Amino acid sequence: MKNIFFIFILLIIATVSNATDKNSFVWVDDENYWPAIYRGKDGKPAGIFNDILTEAFMRLGIPLKKAVYPWKRAQKMVKDGEADGMVTVHTKARQALTLATEPIWNIDETLFFRRDNPKACEMLKINSFGDMKNLTVVDIIGSGWTEDKYKKYGIKHIIWVPSVDIAFNMLAKGRADIFIMFDLNAYNILSKKRVTKGILLKGYENIITISPIFSSLPFRLLIRKNSPFAKKIDDINRVLKKMKKDGTYQRIKEKYAAITPAL
Repeated sequence: MKNIFFIFILLIIATVSNATDKNSFVWVDDENYWPAIYRGKDGKPAGIFNDILTEAFMRLGIPLKKAVYPWKRAQKMVKDGEADGMVTVHTKARQALTLATEPIWNIDETLFFRRDNPKACEMLKINSFGDMKNLTVVDIIGSGWTEDKYKKYGIKHIIWVPSVDIAFNMLAKGRADIFIMFDLNAYNILSKKRVTKGILLKGYENIITISPIFSSLPFRLLIRKNSPFAKKIDDINRVLKKMKKDGTYQRIKEKYAAITPAL
């Protein structure tokens, strides 16, 4: 009799769990885009986007199921219907698949190169993608907004790599001229390459940035068009606007500004 009762309880728990999963917004994102979104020490999502969306969905009363993966995989999960949304730039390709909320956060992208590169003088004059045609660019697989720009401006010398670490290694070793990167994430990665007395590892000591900001991009929550949550965009926008007005955004900004390393 006790065994039957125990099995009955397990069935109830499983039923409730399945119902919760079906009612949850499934959000997947990049595991290595610090401090916007990344895998925390406990293996769970952390960062600016995580703080914003966790608060927003709590206010909406919608359960949020979240996980981070390599960026290419996360995008595929949304495309294949395994997840409801992701936070990124609403490129032309993504517009066909998703609807976008108002901007969640603006990400500043900066150009990095080696000061001892023979083309350094040429790179110092870069004002737009049109100035990069004669340079070799290294970039991360899945970076949709830059891929659009490369096609638009006829930039053909591109080395696609799976991670930011590999991209910076390519730059440090002189195998690429330019790397366009989220400035705060770049500073964090480069700071970890420091050894004793503040000296950077070989090749990294020559990596510099051209200017504080090359491009500022609005990152939005992109929701798959056939997701049941697509009809909730107006509600999500309403909550995001309220969070911006009530000081929530400012507190998040100050939190991450305090832990961002200097280059």
